[in-house]
Formats: sequence, structure tokens, C-alpha cells
Amino acid sequence: MILAARARRDPSRISAGRIALVVVLALVALVVAAVIGLTVGTKFVPLSTVLDAILRFDGSDLQLVARESRIPRTVLGIVVGLALGAAGAVMQGLTRNALADPGILGVNAGASVAVALAVAALGISDFPQLMAFALLGACATTIAVVLLGAAGGGSPVTLVLSGVALAAVLGGVTTALVLLNPHSFLQMRSWESGALAGRDLSILTVAGPAIALGLVLAFALTRGLDVLALGDDTAASLGVKIGTLRTGAVASVTLLAGTATAVAGPVAFLGLAAPHIARGAVGASQKAIVPLAAVIGAIVVVLGDVVGRVIIAPQEVPVGIVMAFVAAPFLIVIGRRKNPVQL
Repeated sequence: MILAARARRDPSRISAGRIALVVVLALVALVVAAVIGLTVGTKFVPLSTVLDAILRFDGSDLQLVARESRIPRTVLGIVVGLALGAAGAVMQGLTRNALADPGILGVNAGASVAVALAVAALGISDFPQLMAFALLGACATTIAVVLLGAAGGGSPVTLVLSGVALAAVLGGVTTALVLLNPHSFLQMRSWESGALAGRDLSILTVAGPAIALGLVLAFALTRGLDVLALGDDTAASLGVKIGTLRTGAVASVTLLAGTATAVAGPVAFLGLAAPHIARGAVGASQKAIVPLAAVIGAIVVVLGDVVGRVIIAPQEVPVGIVMAFVAAPFLIVIGRRKNPVQL
């Protein structure tokens, strides 16, 4: 019954064979992107040297580059991309809004204001501590948005409006703190631009489980999000617990986007772009969109980081800035399409 209703809503339903093929190609592309991320930069590092740095480390210069920079950046790029891609897909499915982004829950703004407070008020400069503050700020802001949205009826529209309003206020607070304390700007500059450089894989001891839990939750919610696309009344009549579904979706987005932002800083537009690419390839089914958007997000972050390394070498452009330049023409193309895939 659900599939029939879905098919009536999307007469151009894409076959399971094509979906499987697209997913396999995306995974192959992710492997290729990872190899590029490990080897390409201001210095080319052969893949054999990367493997030696893992298995037979001898302290040579190239092995040090691989072990201290390329491997951590590539692994963290994959993790951050998986998280932001899946978070964007869940957010768009939850709100039934193709322009939704995890940032509308205030995740980025909450993380930024928490980091600004930690630096300006407490003088914290240690990255693991700043990451903890960013994650706490993201979670606290999301909770506040959910409470504000619930007070307004709990609909996706009130949730979005609450998130945008709170994000604007927190953005102003962050800007004020930075202007009042130039030292805090120097401390935050790298993190706010969205960067993978200087990160250590040890941060995955905290970030890894949080993102893994968020991904499991996101994948588990895909069937409910597909039914929710038919409308609240229809979904409720088919046995979906709307309140539980929305709570789970918000929790998933918070874990994924909040942790990814804490690790790499705000990476703009990825949560918006990755689901659009996935939807164009596999149609409107969240069961396919969420995992594919996660893989696409990982590919984009890893390749964006590579572009940032080489475009003005030996200097670097943070991946968050690269994403901003890539996203603008992409969004223009999406806006000019005559028949974009609808939610």
C-alpha cells in the first residue's frame, strides 16, 4: 500500500537495479577519492609509501607526511562528509523541504557561539576542549530550537522558523564576541573556515561513536521518512508515530551535524548539496537517498580538501571555503532546472 501510494506520487520511480548500480559506483568513487586524498598534495606521496607508513614506519619525510597529515585528513574528511551528507538528507526528509540544511536547526551557530565563549571568556585554545564546547553548543541549540518549535505547534515550519531565528541571534553574539576580543578571532579563524588540517585521529575516540550512532539512527528512520512524505495524516494512519519519528530525526541530525561541525568547523552547503545530487540519481526514496548522500558527502569533502591543498600551493585553502565556491554554481544549476526532483 505504501509503495503504491509512493509510486502514484512519483510516477518516474527508479528501479532497484539502477539504485544498486549508483550506490556501487558511488562507493568506487569514494575509494578513488580516498586514494587521491592520501597521495595528492604539495608533495606527491605514492600509495606504497602510505601503506609503509601504516605497516612499516621508518620515520622518513614522506612517511611522516602520510602518517601525520594525509591519513588523518582523509579519514576525517570521510567521516565528516558521511555525517553531513546523511544529516542533510534526514533534515530534508523531515521538513519535506528541498532547501533544508542541518544549519537551520542552529547547529553551526550553536557550535560557533560556544567556541567563541570558550576562547573569549575562558581563554581555551586546546582543540579537543574547543571541540567539546562546539558539540555541547550544537546540542544545546538544537534542544532550544526543538522546545521553541514545540511551543509553536511542533510542525516542520515552526521548527525551521525557530532554528533560523535562533541561528541569527547566535550569529550576532558570535560576531560581537569576535569583534570585542581580537584574540578570540585568531584562535577561531582556522576552525570557523572549516578545516581538516592539524586534526589528529585521536579525536575520533569521541567523535566516531557519536557519528556512528547518528548514522545508524538515520538509516533506521528512512522508512518512516518515506511514509512521512505522504503527509502527516496518511503517515499516522499507516502506523507511523510522528512525534517519535521527528524526535529521532532531530537527534540524528544533531549527532551527525553537531559532531562533524565540532571536528572540522562549519562546512557550508554540503548538507544541502549532497541530498540533491543523491535525489537526482536515485529518485525520492529516503532508503536510497540517505546512504547515497552520505557517500557523496564523503567524496566531496575529501576531494575539496585536496583542491584546497593544491590550488594555491604551498599555501592552503580550508575545505569549508572550497565548498562555498563549489556550492554557489551548483545551487544556480539546481535553480535553473525545469524539472527538479521533488520531495
